[in-house]
This record gives sequence, structure tokens and C-alpha cells, in this order.
Amino acid sequence: MAGQDTLATPVPPRRVSLIIIERENVFGRGEARDFVSKLVNRMHATTRLSTIRRELLFRAGEPFDSARAAESERNLRRLGVFRSVSIDTVQRGDGVVVRVRTADGWSTKPDFRFRSTGGQITYTAALEETNLLGTASQAGIRYRKTPDRSSVLLHFRRPRLVAGRVGIDLQYDDRSDGRLYFAQINQPFFSLSSPFAFRADIDHREERILRYYQGEARARDTLQRRFTLAGAAASWAITAGSGGYLRWGVQGQLRREDYVLDGAAGPIPVTWTGAVGPYLHWRRARFVVSRGFQGVGRSEDVDVSTTILGGVMFAPQALGYEADGLATFFSGRTGGVSRHGFGYLDLNASAMFSATGVDSASVHAAVTWTFQTGARYLAVVHGAVGAQHNPRPGQEFDLGLGLGPRASQIHAFTGNRAFFLSGEYRYNVADEVLNLTGMGVAAFVDYGGAWYQGSGVRTGLQAGIGLRLTSSRSARLEATRIDLARRFPTGSDPGGWAIVIGKGFPFSSNGRLDG
Repeated sequence: MAGQDTLATPVPPRRVSLIIIERENVFGRGEARDFVSKLVNRMHATTRLSTIRRELLFRAGEPFDSARAAESERNLRRLGVFRSVSIDTVQRGDGVVVRVRTADGWSTKPDFRFRSTGGQITYTAALEETNLLGTASQAGIRYRKTPDRSSVLLHFRRPRLVAGRVGIDLQYDDRSDGRLYFAQINQPFFSLSSPFAFRADIDHREERILRYYQGEARARDTLQRRFTLAGAAASWAITAGSGGYLRWGVQGQLRREDYVLDGAAGPIPVTWTGAVGPYLHWRRARFVVSRGFQGVGRSEDVDVSTTILGGVMFAPQALGYEADGLATFFSGRTGGVSRHGFGYLDLNASAMFSATGVDSASVHAAVTWTFQTGARYLAVVHGAVGAQHNPRPGQEFDLGLGLGPRASQIHAFTGNRAFFLSGEYRYNVADEVLNLTGMGVAAFVDYGGAWYQGSGVRTGLQAGIGLRLTSSRSARLEATRIDLARRFPTGSDPGGWAIVIGKGFPFSSNGRLDG
């Protein structure tokens, strides 16, 4: 009737009536035409249906939620075994048919990295399988040779090994001057809405610590370190949903860390300490899908969420410390999206306090931004600064081997103060060459360094050009970079040319300058 208000009848949410999962091998049905592509498909175990199904955050009969479908896509891509993932829907009567499409990437990954600069040669050769028997399990072996040491690393990781929820991670590193062992069992948060997670691990190291100063070619100090860390943590969601969460947790550890001069007489002392404390973790979730950021011609999820993690660890004298202490830690990130790109700001800080003041502390701040000025053009700029107070031996900033100016010699910049600026402008030549490889060319500039407080500031400036290669059939996102770099002369470095083969960017994705 005229003049009367009418109430709209609420529309019930559409329910998932059917889930269809379509799997594709490394080469699709229409692509596997020649001997090589057919052989690759025969050698590769297609990801199992159960492996895909367990990552989906929706079930038949439940109301369809587009946010959970988008998060399921991210979960599948995060496994690192697919070259493409898509989830779409089709209306059928009162319900929704959800179609999940996955295309496997080649998961048996040889890896070779090489650096030659100033007469020094560093190289890595590795073989890794990231989708063992179609289960998204990882197993691999890596050999690395540096001027300091050689090492053979074996590792195995199986997520959801027990009851489809609990996973394991095992590592063994046999070095020419020591051994490292690591083992962990864990149940992570499987989604933004997950209510509970836990982990328990042990890290044991018998290693030699080399300490370098002022870019010297030889270590000034050599120490023997014995380190064992046994830790556990559990975390619960206070609030959780597709838009973010607030979680609280508690963690504890037992730690041994002892040092003696290399060659010193007598046994190495044994000193144990313990600590325990709570933490909070808050996130407002936001993700963007970028093309060509890490891998040429590849799409990937980029986390531009705002997140804060902070906590304390109580370190009482009763658990082995010389005096009662308190350790604090904080990390935060906030991201943004513009018309032509995206970026994020990172901040990390930690400190150990005792009755006498600050025993040790560190702080790192970094910003990373990308500009996508066209379908084939990408510019990336990164800047980071860091400072430490009383770092433990071997944990000082050490730029020049995989992190920092890419053409510098190993241990070129060490100290408790550091910064690094890097910029790269890339042109994507082709998403696929011979149906196998994405190719790009790039120009870059690196500027940064590290030094000890009170000593002279030591920096290096470099520039060059290079190739960027990404296998279009691999699940790996990081581009292989082959760079020709020029080191410009400084007070301690006459400069020179270097050929550097590496992966990804020469800076850390979390903004830290200590690895």
C-alpha cells in the first residue's frame, strides 16, 4: 500500500553444490606433443587430489564465500608446486559449482649460482624436489663452496604428515669446519580464520665463527661456537576472519651458546639459560596479484597487509642468567597500492634488558616499492638501514655474499651499522621463449655498506646490466639473474668488473640486513 514501508526479504547465500578439481601436468593436454614434453610429463608426478583438496577452505553444502575462495587460491600458490592456479564459479539452480584448476610446475629443480669478483669464486650447486610424489613435500641436497668453507646440506620437509595437519622439517648441514642439525614439528595456521597453531623445534650447531673487519681478506678473529636452542610455541586466535585476525601466544626456550678461541686448550664450557613469555600478533589482510615482480612473465601474490607482532621473554636468574632480564621484540609491516604499483614498509626491533641496562639490541627499517609503468616494464627500488648494539660474535652485519652490493667480495662490509640502497629497471622481452622460459633484461644500481660504530664509514657503489630468466614450466617464481656489474673505486677497493649469477633480488624480503 502507498505510504507503507516494505521490508526486503533477505536473500540466502548461495551454497556450494559441487566442487570440480581439474589438474594439469607440466605440459597440458594440448601442449604435450613432442618427445621432450611427453617425457617431462611422464617423469613428473601430478599433484594429488588430496593435496589440493586439503588446501581448500570451502566444502560442498556450505555457503559460498568469495573471500575464502580467494584465500584458497593463495594457499595453493603458496605450496610452490603450481605454475598457475584459478578458482571460478558457475551458477547452477540455487547453488554454485566451484571449479578449481591447477597446472603443475616442473618441481625437480637444479640450481647453480656463481660469483667471481676480485679473484674470489663462490658457487652453489643444488638439486631439489618440491613436490615429492605429488604431496608438496620437499627434499634436496645442496653443495656450496665459499672462500670460508665448503658445505653439503640435506633437507626434507613434509607438511601435514600426521592427521593431515602436523608437519615435519629436517635439515643437516655437513661443513668442512662444523656441523648443523635442525628438526621441527609444527601445525601452522592454515588460513586467516584458523583457531590454533603450535611448533616445537631444536637447533644444534658445532661451528667455526670467522670475524672480519674493514674489508680485510683474512679473518682477524676465529672462534669455536657451540649452540643449542630447544624451543616451543603455541598460539590461539582471539578474533579471526577473511579480513584479518588478532592472535595471542606463548613461547619458551632452553639455550646453550658458548664461545672459545679456535685452538684454545681444554673443553668448551657448557652454559644453559631459559626464557619464556607471551606475544600478540595482529593483521589487517590485504593482498595484490602482481605480474613479473619476482619472476619474468609470472603472476604471484604479494602481501601488502598491515601486521604487527610484539612480545616479551622473561629471562630470570633462576634459569641461568647472571641477573634477571627481559627480552622484547617487535616487527611490523604496512603496505600500499597505487595506480602503477605497490610497496611496503618494514620495521624490526629487539632488545635484551637487565638490571645494568641494555645488554644487546638491533633495529632494522626498510621500504620497497615497485612501479609498473607498462605491461612489459617494471622498476623496483629498495632501501634499508640497520643498527646493532653488542651483537653476538658472527651475527654482525655482513654484506657482500648474497645480501647487499652484488658484485662485492665476501665479507666486504661488516660491522654494527649498515645500509643498502638498490634499484632495478627491467624490460620483459618475452613471457615464453621456446615455450619454456620467460626472459627480461635489466639495468641496476646498488649502493651500501657496513662498518663498526666509531670507525670510518665504508660503502660501495655498483651498477650494471643483466639478464632475467624464469622457467615458465617451473613452480619457482624467483628469476635467475645473470649480471655484469661494475664496482666503482673507493678508498679500499680499486674497483673492477664481476659476473654474478644469483636468484631473486640482492635484498631480503623482510627488510632485514642480517640475513
